[in-house]
Amino acid sequence: MNVFVPRQGQREILDYEGGLMGVSAVPGSGKTATIVALATRLIKEGRAGDGQVLIVTYQTAAVDNVRSRIRQALEATGRLQIGYDVRTLHSLSYSIVRANPGLAGIGSEFSVLDDRTSSDLLEKSVRMWNSRNTRIWGGLAPGDYYDEGWEREWRSIARTIAWTVITTAKNRRLKPGDLLARIASGGGEELNLFLRIGAEVYQLYQQQVETMGGLDFNDLVWSAVDLLEHHPDLCERLGTRWPIILEDEAQDSVPLQEDLISILGRGRENWVRVGDPNQAIMSTFTAADPRFLRRFLKRNTVRTVEMSISGRCSGKVVDLANALVQWVCFDHGLAEVRDQAFRAQQIRPTTHGDPQQNPTDRESDIAFRSYDNRVAELADVARRAHLFSRRSTHLTLAVLVPTNQLGYEMADVLRSAGADFDEVLQTAYSARKVGDVLSAIVSFLADPLKRGHLEGAYRAMCSYWPTEEGPGDQDRVATLLRSCYRPEDLLYPQKGTRPEDALPQVREIAPTDIRALGVFCRYVRRWIRATPLPVDQMLMAVAQDLMRNADMARAQKLAAFLRARGDVNPSCRLPDFARELALASQGKAASLLEDEDLFTPRPGRISLTTLHKAKGLEWDLVYIVGVDRDWFPYDLDDHFRGEYEFLGGDPGEEARAELLRLIGEWKPGRLSATHMAHVEVIAERMRLLYVAITRARRYLSVSWSRDIPMATRMRSVDQAVVFDVLSEINKGGYLGRTG
Repeated sequence: MNVFVPRQGQREILDYEGGLMGVSAVPGSGKTATIVALATRLIKEGRAGDGQVLIVTYQTAAVDNVRSRIRQALEATGRLQIGYDVRTLHSLSYSIVRANPGLAGIGSEFSVLDDRTSSDLLEKSVRMWNSRNTRIWGGLAPGDYYDEGWEREWRSIARTIAWTVITTAKNRRLKPGDLLARIASGGGEELNLFLRIGAEVYQLYQQQVETMGGLDFNDLVWSAVDLLEHHPDLCERLGTRWPIILEDEAQDSVPLQEDLISILGRGRENWVRVGDPNQAIMSTFTAADPRFLRRFLKRNTVRTVEMSISGRCSGKVVDLANALVQWVCFDHGLAEVRDQAFRAQQIRPTTHGDPQQNPTDRESDIAFRSYDNRVAELADVARRAHLFSRRSTHLTLAVLVPTNQLGYEMADVLRSAGADFDEVLQTAYSARKVGDVLSAIVSFLADPLKRGHLEGAYRAMCSYWPTEEGPGDQDRVATLLRSCYRPEDLLYPQKGTRPEDALPQVREIAPTDIRALGVFCRYVRRWIRATPLPVDQMLMAVAQDLMRNADMARAQKLAAFLRARGDVNPSCRLPDFARELALASQGKAASLLEDEDLFTPRPGRISLTTLHKAKGLEWDLVYIVGVDRDWFPYDLDDHFRGEYEFLGGDPGEEARAELLRLIGEWKPGRLSATHMAHVEVIAERMRLLYVAITRARRYLSVSWSRDIPMATRMRSVDQAVVFDVLSEINKGGYLGRTG
């Protein structure tokens, strides 16, 4: 086991003796190692008395990592494995509520709803609201009348509005009835329409949750907070159990998390918060906000420590990351972005004698590249990455993309180039393949006579053809099946007829194609016989005929997911399960997610992931793709997703701002709520680029394309302003107000 040698910043933290401490740590500064070292010291010295040092972190994988490292540190000194507890926010909340359901006013057999179930209940609630308020949503249509297309679009808009209101309200511990009462007393119909819509859907949603006897994740933490607040004796017992609290990834905390930990530590105030406000990249799609940590760091009662020394990146990469922070803080064109995006904290390289020396500039380089179109960009990045991986088998490299969809496109290009790569996207290719195949087959079994389903099942089966001879000529066979208007005659031919008699009349069908059709029909008949079985058994009957090893394990995961969905919704039928599989394969359900959090880059192989998922990882070479103005906006008038001009801006953000104004948490300024949401997007994208840059240890490539796909055509986009600024900084030609 490596000996931890603390450097400046880390030493101040390890000297912690109690009270409130806030730590602002730059990328690669050793946050986790420092937390582990501090926890180990506190445990050895018995600072928690008969209690435990509680470490709260963001992800389950981080829990396992921290727990393992503390265990190793204690084992190295012959200590017993006692005196500490490592939890996520949700597991901490669950343990509190599970031990005290009566005090919480819930049944002892309560369930915690997963994201997919919560999404289903939200969808159901939106449909219920729509059915009662056709005049309202119909009147919001962009034209003189509404149609099915507007109804579908409005449902999507309404879901976004409702979820924004629900998460904002729950993190302020506002029940639906309380929110509706505040709306009534605060102006009623004079208030923002979208807030009123969101609050009414919130009421319907919460009724659905309570009818199921469950709690969503926000309810779970809220219940734990209420328990501690309303039962001082319980709070005192838990405070004695966990007298010292260490919080990791504090930049991603939400209001309920702050409430829970601050109440839990009340009276002792032994709370260390460690995070990097400059790596807060979740605020635009969760209730997290880096302002919470920045506000904590500024409190008079908090001892603030900076961990600014990092040995991860070369001097060139460090200088570029620092220049980005400086430019945004002092030279960005929007004052609100200058104020909100970054904490003006610079990364400092390690000093002589530090065990983690920064890579030298001699073995470092940075490139900025422009391309005519996205196809050319992806192809060139794939070519360069493939070549580097073959020449530098001892080094790690990654391609980072803004979205999962662009990642899927990049994966296809890398695959065509014959590159060895690990796909760490929302749903990896292998998992999507399993989901797509099973979805197509279940869709056929749910409705065998529907046009296209027979062909779809055949094409799906071709991915895992069960016989050595193969599926025949796939295009010819698929064409025959597409034109088969009586599938029952093909699958169950009458006496005296042949299966091919059900197919369209053609001059000749190749013998290999006829044999392939026979194999296909034989397996399909087996699967049809399995449809009366419970959905998980039926799905495994299909999977066992086609899949092996890792793909079989993925199918089992899907089967368990569908069984759980059926338990929650007993009315689900095969068409519903087919839709669930389709959603899962698109990454819209948690069932197919691989254990990306445990991912470790491998030398000589390309890692393909998103900018968000790259956080916490590092590579020798990093390609950042798609740095255009469409994804990295600069002005308030740039293109922003979620904005509807005919609705006056971003309905969800308008509703959120009105809610916060109603409870006194936000005061209107020179910018509208929609423009303030744009500021948050711009600021978070700057932090996202900062995270991406600081993943590179030695080599960095940043690129963009002038034309990008939009539906079935290409459209022109501008170069991101930050791309131009950083490329000039890299060449030494940019001098802003900072010099």
